[in-house]
Amino acid sequence: MSFAAMNGGDLVMALVSSMGVILLMTIIGISIEITIEVLRRIRAVGTVLGFITNGPEAVVLVVGIATGDILFGVSTPLGSNIMNPVMLLLAAVVSGALLMVVRTNTVYAVSCIACSIALVALFYLDFSYGLWFFVALVVTVFFFFTRPGEEEDDTPSSLPLWAVFPALVVLTVAGYYLDPMVEFAGDISNVPKGAVGFFALAALSSWPEFKSCLVLFREGRVRAAGSNIFVSNITNMWLAMIGVLFLL
Repeated sequence: MSFAAMNGGDLVMALVSSMGVILLMTIIGISIEITIEVLRRIRAVGTVLGFITNGPEAVVLVVGIATGDILFGVSTPLGSNIMNPVMLLLAAVVSGALLMVVRTNTVYAVSCIACSIALVALFYLDFSYGLWFFVALVVTVFFFFTRPGEEEDDTPSSLPLWAVFPALVVLTVAGYYLDPMVEFAGDISNVPKGAVGFFALAALSSWPEFKSCLVLFREGRVRAAGSNIFVSNITNMWLAMIGVLFLL
């Protein structure tokens, strides 16, 4: 709404679209909590969640490719790489796990996050797309196969296995509608589409990572929460690389 006020947008519709975004974020959060509860006994659950929570970014990329606006589709997973570490730290602060996060896998965490952010910067510095693709491939494969291990949890799930399937469907659908809802909010507020994709959509599409990290921190699974973010960032780069293939 503040953007709408500053840019002469429609305040009423900006409020409506903002409420729609909040509703979708709430639905995504519930879906993530259900997914974590069902998959809690799976080894490397943080890694699995790293792939699952990138559903919204993948949907935005597919929409961008389908509409011919590939740079917009790529902007969300790239921007999400900036937001994911912020969500990790925010979840750590909220759950009181910040000190444990700082002490856990520090070298790998800093290296992985720094390299993923550097790749985002290279993409927007008029770097050769072909060379960028090769560098991104080498870096992401290295960090994926050297990722730290995770804690195991023997606590049985309170939900049946089948519950994960409707949760993932709801997550995908909510992620799909998050894109046009935020884009609509940007149009109403007179905010450039590129800014909406990189900042607003990236921040909101990282909401699943925040929720998953929050739940894992509260369960004392710090390494699993870190893996969620690391793998999510790596997957974001792979999504961007798919977009680059279409650009090439």
